[in-house]
Amino acid sequence: MEKFEIKNCYDSHTHFVATGQTRLGLQLQDLKSALDIKNKIIKPEYFQAHWINGFGWNQYLWSDSSLPTKEILDSIFPDTPVFLSRVDGHASWINSAAIEELKKNHYDFSRDPVGGKIERDIHGNPTGVLFDQAHIQALLKIPFFSTKQTISHIKESLRIFNQAGFTHIRDLSMNFPTAAILHDLHQKNELTACIDGFVTVENGEDLARGLADFEKCKTLPNPFLRMQGLKVFVDGSLGSETAFISQPYVGKSGRGIMAWSAEEIRSAIRFCWSRQIEIAFHVIGDAAVEIVVKAAREISAAGILGKIHLEHVQLLRPDVIHMMKPLHVHCHMQPCHWLSDKKWLKDKIGDLTPYLFQWELLRKNKIPISFGSDSPIEPTSLIRNLAALKDTELHGIPKLNADFNLVHAHPDWTWTNSKTVYSYEKIHEVHFNGKQII
Repeated sequence: MEKFEIKNCYDSHTHFVATGQTRLGLQLQDLKSALDIKNKIIKPEYFQAHWINGFGWNQYLWSDSSLPTKEILDSIFPDTPVFLSRVDGHASWINSAAIEELKKNHYDFSRDPVGGKIERDIHGNPTGVLFDQAHIQALLKIPFFSTKQTISHIKESLRIFNQAGFTHIRDLSMNFPTAAILHDLHQKNELTACIDGFVTVENGEDLARGLADFEKCKTLPNPFLRMQGLKVFVDGSLGSETAFISQPYVGKSGRGIMAWSAEEIRSAIRFCWSRQIEIAFHVIGDAAVEIVVKAAREISAAGILGKIHLEHVQLLRPDVIHMMKPLHVHCHMQPCHWLSDKKWLKDKIGDLTPYLFQWELLRKNKIPISFGSDSPIEPTSLIRNLAALKDTELHGIPKLNADFNLVHAHPDWTWTNSKTVYSYEKIHEVHFNGKQII
């Protein structure tokens, strides 16, 4: 069995706390229909205060692929608010009790928010499914998990990433409460990963709050946490047909959703670069990538320079790659998405299929790339990305002519003495900061 070694093995795109949260929470990946929710045993740890929280439903795996409705949840949970996130993290399924509580918390169901969609019936009433910014804004209005629950989620996340071979993690959902727990774990010698942190901002008015949280995180002395910048969700996902693409989805009139305007994107880049911090953009659709890259070029041309990260870039045209070349850009990709999405991708994006997963063209154009898992959207797995690269070749996606060990290694090889030994089948050893932990 041939073995390989990666120095400072890196998962370059994760939602760190959510990884442990979903593993310990109500998991819905095995539902065969929306009605199967009635068979789930609801444990105390699934509650977010008095709300039931779950993750992982995917209507494309059901015998009836229609979106679920609040009536199904109402029949099982008539009085308890329920918030169930879709497998891609870009939609939620809620019940009437949740809708009423959200209204009390000043959530506006009368219109779709910018960059989001509230699914409605023929009478215009909410059906119980929220997409993208509608989903995110609702999530921000429900109670937080307790500190005790969050500590459990973080410890579980560390275990999951270490078991999967990772000693270095890039978290796109960092905040001060998480940073404080990580600081405490470091002081107890219980922190077994290095983490790059980005604070998510929801809109242009949220930039100041995000910067304050970013600066507050930096006040905690922790050699295993490096705060890098702010993260912005620009578009949605291909699975929810909300990623912003350059032509309509097959059989539909829509091209997806943009949560930020071009001017707001320019303002966000200027805000970060003028403060010498990095900015990361969630961009899955080719049209979304183009808008962000053009905005970055405009700010750069004005003499304000900085680093920009493009997250996912699942659809990417050659002309946009060419526009990236003058920028200090880093692309973060997840080959594992191919394994989950390949069965329906062409049916959704049609003629755009040739622009999927352009890692080789990025490499040829000397654009730095790193691979990750997008955990918990995908399983946290180095081996799964390796398998995905092999499978994409079989389906006509150009082979990545780069060392797999390099695209999964942290760019700073000096950040601890850590290594991972693996084969095509499994993880054999993990060493963090000079100590074997697996």
